[in-house]
Amino acid sequence: MATTTPKACLFRDAPQILGTPGVRNYHMKRLILFGWLCWAAMAYASQPVLQFNMTSQAGAPVTYVFALPDDYAIAQPAVEDLHGKLQHDAGVNALSWAKHFYGARDVFLTGVDLKESPAPYFLAKFNGEVSGQRQEFFAVVLVNGTVVEPTQLVAAQ
Repeated sequence: MATTTPKACLFRDAPQILGTPGVRNYHMKRLILFGWLCWAAMAYASQPVLQFNMTSQAGAPVTYVFALPDDYAIAQPAVEDLHGKLQHDAGVNALSWAKHFYGARDVFLTGVDLKESPAPYFLAKFNGEVSGQRQEFFAVVLVNGTVVEPTQLVAAQ
């Protein structure tokens, strides 16, 4: 009478569960590919480039977060702006957008800087009157001149 050990009973059905080596390799390759795709999607998801606080038009504190769009951050070449035309255009676009978006008056554009990481973009810095007080606020402009809309963070209650 042959007795089987508990270990042998545990693994005797393993070949039927796992299948042939070819099937296992096929499934493992698909699992690894799926993992890589998930990693790439997370690595290149919209990346925050700026977060700042200010007082809104209504007089309440607000936090804004600027993030580059998903499809923008993936493959942007380096920017060459030898004569400053892109920088100038970014400043003009940002100024008209900021006045409207923040509801600001008496606005001064204090700087437009080219940032290279995670992808090239311009960061415009302003000083203006919002809700009756002078404040500093920002705009993010893509190299093609498009102004990025920020996300407003909701305060915890």
